[in-house]
Amino acid sequence: MNNLKLFICLYLATFLSVVVNGQQCWSKDNLSWRSGNNQLSLNGVQITIQGIAWFGMETGTFSPGGLQTQSVESILDILVSTGFNALRLPFSVDMIINNRYPNQINYGLNPNLKGKTALQVLQYITVESGKRGILIVLEQHRFDPSDYISALWYTTQCITNIDGQCVNYTEQMVIDSWITLTNLFKQYWNLWALDIKNEPHDPVTWGVGNLATDWDKAFVRIVNQIGAQTNFNGVYFIEGVQNNQGVCSNMYNNWWGGNMSPVQCFPIYLNQADRVVYAPHTYCSSVFDQEFFNAGDYPNNMPTVWDAEFGFLSTNYYAILLGEWGCKVNTTKNVLFMDKFVQYLNSKNMKSHLFFSLNPDSADTDSILFADWKTINQGTMNYLKKINSSPSKFTVNGNQICLGQVSTISTISSSTTSTTGSQPSSTSTTGGQSSTTTTTTGGSQSSTTTTKPSTTTGASSSTTTGGSSTTGASSGKPTLTQTARQSWFDGTNTNTLVDCTLTNPSSSSMAIPKYRIDQTPSSSWQMNLVSSNVVSFTTWNNQLDAGQSITFGYIVSSSNLITFTQI
Repeated sequence: MNNLKLFICLYLATFLSVVVNGQQCWSKDNLSWRSGNNQLSLNGVQITIQGIAWFGMETGTFSPGGLQTQSVESILDILVSTGFNALRLPFSVDMIINNRYPNQINYGLNPNLKGKTALQVLQYITVESGKRGILIVLEQHRFDPSDYISALWYTTQCITNIDGQCVNYTEQMVIDSWITLTNLFKQYWNLWALDIKNEPHDPVTWGVGNLATDWDKAFVRIVNQIGAQTNFNGVYFIEGVQNNQGVCSNMYNNWWGGNMSPVQCFPIYLNQADRVVYAPHTYCSSVFDQEFFNAGDYPNNMPTVWDAEFGFLSTNYYAILLGEWGCKVNTTKNVLFMDKFVQYLNSKNMKSHLFFSLNPDSADTDSILFADWKTINQGTMNYLKKINSSPSKFTVNGNQICLGQVSTISTISSSTTSTTGSQPSSTSTTGGQSSTTTTTTGGSQSSTTTTKPSTTTGASSSTTTGGSSTTGASSGKPTLTQTARQSWFDGTNTNTLVDCTLTNPSSSSMAIPKYRIDQTPSSSWQMNLVSSNVVSFTTWNNQLDAGQSITFGYIVSSSNLITFTQI
């Protein structure tokens, strides 16, 4: 009987959280990293991340920076002492599919790296990081070291590698390299996240309907294959795009990988639920002197810019983590940026981030280190401490991982919302239903084409109802048209994404009315919910000029569109 009790206790300890000296501990084999309800979590407990990028392996040196003057171990010890708990490691696809050897490492200082390929060095850093409680983010930065940063997730022409071979990196080739890498690294408890593509940018799009450029659809295809072939139990980073051809975008010239605006119209759904982390990039003028840095009201204009680019993700979405950000604080303008940015992140309670960079030889951003790779740049650290003074602490205790020193601990709800859940495994493109268009004149529904949504793939067709514009013009009331663009089942509800247009059909200006609605959207954009069932459009100063149209949209957890009734 005693042996049976011992067996049961050991069995339960493998799967349940154990409290050790005030810390929660789990077996290394039972770690579930998740994203949901605006939180990152480990086994249901909220965590916060203070990470940093360590570049070099993606370049022609195939070597992490600094290893000519420091050892891997000493650099990682600095990260522990300064409170970092995550490390973003860029790589090239070339070094995954070929045996590439580092050429910028002092093996006297790093004897354990001698004879290792670049991929094996990446493994060594991961193992040593794990010993110190540092999580790893693997980031596909380039196809080939000579390629710099590509716009798309595949190449449109071949790239000549160091062997003289001209290689065309197809989408499937990139997916296969991710599967190889993930299967190799999932043995390490601290493999936390996969950053699928560094800095997508123009002509990349999000949700416009072009499979050759739509990054959101490619991300889903890539990640679903990785998950199916590896059973990876971590999270996946999706970076933003640039300007998205103006579709569901903002008015600014956005950073590469920085524009998350299209998420509001085109959410992401994976076969593996609660795995998406939004990871936008942003910088100060030391990287590029954007027009908003030269506005008359700078830096007070910046919160509006950040809200439009990614700040809206701080509520009602998967977790947001700044995937890359930095600044060289060498001008008054950049000091103002840093002060305002730190203030902004705190106002949004956005604690998790990956700073760029660890490398002091970064051309346009500061480091936490000076050029000797060992002296702390306290000025930079002071800014970072203001963002997250107590990031989560991961400690190895035998075969357990213990979590302590968490600023806020809460249990992540397992309930499904409209921005979480699973996408049907057969889905690889958006659409899958005939669009439903409803035209409302003066708040009453004049005609409706009803089409039941489905979760099958296929192109959307648009059906436009007629007759309401004439009625609107004669009655002097605006015409409101709704088009159901996409539907999907998240395991609980059928969700519908709806585009709306409010038009003044008359020859004179008119006030924008308020509307009563029969159901509350799960998310919306460019419309102001005054209460749970009343909506207004204060963004446009509450007036429509003659012939003017305004657009807005919403997602509703139903197959039925919202009925708008003018009040």
